[in-house]
Amino acid sequence: MNNGQSTLERAFELARSGNCRTIDDIRRQLSREGFELVHAHISGGMITKQLRETMAKRVATMPEAT
Repeated sequence: MNNGQSTLERAFELARSGNCRTIDDIRRQLSREGFELVHAHISGGMITKQLRETMAKRVATMPEAT
């Protein structure tokens, strides 16, 4: 179900989507989608920092609920 995407490509796509709020959410979704060795791919300090920043940017641009 990964459509030829790498684990990291899909992780950043999930981070931008707004559907995942944490790194663990991203890991769980990647595993559900059939990606392998997810923790190994999403464990480095720089990668997790970039994913968190991507998620934070998405939250900052989301309209507030009224």
